Amino acid sequence: MIIALLLPKSVIYPSISFDIMDGIRQSFKTLGLQDEHKIISAGIGVGSKHEEIYERCEQFLLDGVDIVIGYINPLAAEFVHPLFEASGKTLLVLDSGYHFPNFKGRLSNAYFISLQGCMSARVIVNKAFQDGYKKFAFTCSFYDAGYRPSYVFPAAVENNGGEIVFNHVTSLKRSDFTMAPLFNFIQEEKKTAVLATFCGDMAEDFFNGSHNIIKNNNVYIAGYTADETWLSKIRFPENDVCVAVPWSRNLTIEKNQIFVQVMNNLKEGKANLFSLLGWEAALFINKENVIFDDMYIDSPRGRIWMNPENRFSEAPTYISKVTEDQSTGNCVLSDLVEASETERERELLKDDINYLQSIEANTWFNAYACLES
Repeated sequence: MIIALLLPKSVIYPSISFDIMDGIRQSFKTLGLQDEHKIISAGIGVGSKHEEIYERCEQFLLDGVDIVIGYINPLAAEFVHPLFEASGKTLLVLDSGYHFPNFKGRLSNAYFISLQGCMSARVIVNKAFQDGYKKFAFTCSFYDAGYRPSYVFPAAVENNGGEIVFNHVTSLKRSDFTMAPLFNFIQEEKKTAVLATFCGDMAEDFFNGSHNIIKNNNVYIAGYTADETWLSKIRFPENDVCVAVPWSRNLTIEKNQIFVQVMNNLKEGKANLFSLLGWEAALFINKENVIFDDMYIDSPRGRIWMNPENRFSEAPTYISKVTEDQSTGNCVLSDLVEASETERERELLKDDINYLQSIEANTWFNAYACLES
């Protein structure tokens, strides 16, 4: 089988393309299939130029590839999908879960392996309500405000009968970054919890600038805000932070222990969200089959199912805590527990998607966490 990769770039995750490629290769090697597939690749920048992605896909398909794998958003996938319908080939999208698709139902020749970013947002809001909170302050970066968790967080609060009583978006320029407006509000609001979504170096800014907030208030985060690549660099802010994540290096699943050992043997830190997506792509592909409907794989993050209704993968979400790594004094994820009774959140997430499909709503076009500067 000839496999083509669409590889993005990111200044905050400079190894993203290498990690995806290494994840696929090492997964095939672990399966004993390293000699069964030929892998070729092309760069797509930050994934914001749909015409460029289209050209890359068209050339791959003309060259006779069997399947194209790309870390792109659902909007780009829909844009290039006519090529796959015409050629009868398959597009496998590695998806952050921070975008919503514009299409209804499913695409006939595309599948999505998702990190379920918006699902994590719903799960952590549900956890906050279980902890007794009904009022929330919401904070995010200017960058994160352009993705769908900025809608899902308040929608989930409303679904649970709560309210957002304060909104805070940080400046586009990092030099102007401040958490002062949130601090000034929250210090007198002991019954108000904080919901936050920040990515990469912006997550580092959030943690470093929020010690007084985190020390005195309950803070809830999800997805990339608790990415271990960045958490391991961030000083622990004196108080635990509650989080929902799709995966952690510390998951005590045998498949995860194998994945972490194999990837980190290449290079420390190589076991991350992007190599995980590459690893899972290889698990879905076998010698003869590129139809993944209703297929299960046993992944480092647990059992994953490809939902045939929308062709997006569904996987466990884990409740965890950001605590202190005693050896470094920095942040680490601990006490991971699989979130239970998540079907309600999946159904409500469908409502979120349907609603945003019915209105005019702006969004960034680049794949999440892919930045040039």
